[in-house]
Amino acid sequence: MKWDDLKQGLSSGDPAAYIQNLRDSGALKEALPEVDVLFGVPQVPEYHPEIDTGIHTLMVVKRAAELSDDVGVRFAALVHDLGKGLTPEEEWPKHIGHEESGVGPVRDVVRRLCVPDDIADLAEKVTRYHLHAHRALEMRPGKIVSLLENIGAFENPENFERFLITVQADKQGRLGMEDKPYPQAEYLRQAHSAVRNSMALERDPERIKIRCNEAVSKLKKLSANGKAVE
Repeated sequence: MKWDDLKQGLSSGDPAAYIQNLRDSGALKEALPEVDVLFGVPQVPEYHPEIDTGIHTLMVVKRAAELSDDVGVRFAALVHDLGKGLTPEEEWPKHIGHEESGVGPVRDVVRRLCVPDDIADLAEKVTRYHLHAHRALEMRPGKIVSLLENIGAFENPENFERFLITVQADKQGRLGMEDKPYPQAEYLRQAHSAVRNSMALERDPERIKIRCNEAVSKLKKLSANGKAVE
């Protein structure tokens, strides 16, 4: 399989069905073994009522397709949890550190399929930082600023928006959680705007850092009072 083949399938009206058909035919094991191995890998039911990581992956791809027709978003959704396929069975159903361990398999898929650079970058950032995004409402201002920097929100606002769509699909691609609100996305959008405005007012790096932290801190207080993140 090459990128054009996967792109066509992910661009279809039902990309989750496309992946399921590949698995049913045995082709997924040959084309994307990193995804195929996820089926049968359990997750903590409290966070994943669907339990099976492969089923979760299909649900995330389905939700991503509902939120966006961007093939990059759909690809990032497909590969975001590859690290769970590397978790030793004795550690199941927990997958501590799967975000970092998943980067290697994502890079393997990217190289093998010749995935475009912008989509590869998105997929790696979603893999590495999706849990950070889910915890955004609990993070300290400095951590929020670091997250925005790490995902390239200021250098590439378009990929930042794609990142937010994909992590929303991850959170909602779970049994019974499909329609659950995901306020973290809007919170991160507002934090991005606040930090970007603060950066425009300063030249000194230390002052920029202080202003950015102050901006996010203010946003966090507004959010706690119900005045932000609708």
